[in-house]
Amino acid sequence: MKSMFDSPTQERKGIMRAVNYSLHSVTDRIARSLTYKGRVIDLGCGSAPYKDIILEQADEYVGVDWKHSLHDQSNVDVLADLMKGVPLDSECADTLVSFQVMEHLPDTKFFLSECHRLLKPGGRIFITVPFMWQVHEAPYDYYRFTRHGLDYLLKHAGFDEIDITEYACFWQMWVLKFNYHTMRFARGPFKYALAMLWIFGQMVSVLLDRIDPHPQDAIGYVVKAIKV
Repeated sequence: MKSMFDSPTQERKGIMRAVNYSLHSVTDRIARSLTYKGRVIDLGCGSAPYKDIILEQADEYVGVDWKHSLHDQSNVDVLADLMKGVPLDSECADTLVSFQVMEHLPDTKFFLSECHRLLKPGGRIFITVPFMWQVHEAPYDYYRFTRHGLDYLLKHAGFDEIDITEYACFWQMWVLKFNYHTMRFARGPFKYALAMLWIFGQMVSVLLDRIDPHPQDAIGYVVKAIKV
């Protein structure tokens, strides 16, 4: 039987799957829990991992990202620098999504004002952002957000009916940070022992978060709001 570490490339992918599989499960579950209507614009879409999920409900998907993205751009429909505006008409979107993007934008107020401009009245915006998480895609990583800061920013941009929910609380956050921190020791036979420890830790942490979540230490937030 083949293992997840049969080649250098597979080894890297296998290590990453073992390190953070629970986080991918959480983000997939978040994407599936949302309601997408009409024309959906995905700002900072990257490789568009949720395109198929969105199109199960929506009529149209429009992926927007900048040309210097580190991700595969085969699903990018509109190239745009989100800090310079999106070359689409005002009130052209029924639903707007932006998953793990806002921390990479130096001017969050401008970004949210652009989101407000793009949405039709009554349109919904869904955003996910990190809170207790490591720096990533440096040097383009500027912020971490609390629920209070998010509420202020969304209200300032003109959104209403704001709902902010934590995801992956203290135990998952702690275990995932431990996993990432110990990745550097995944060498030789020791990587198999570490992989089992990482996977077991994530299984236990999901259960512990249901029993004793401590949401003040969450990995991030899901934000839902309406343009009224």
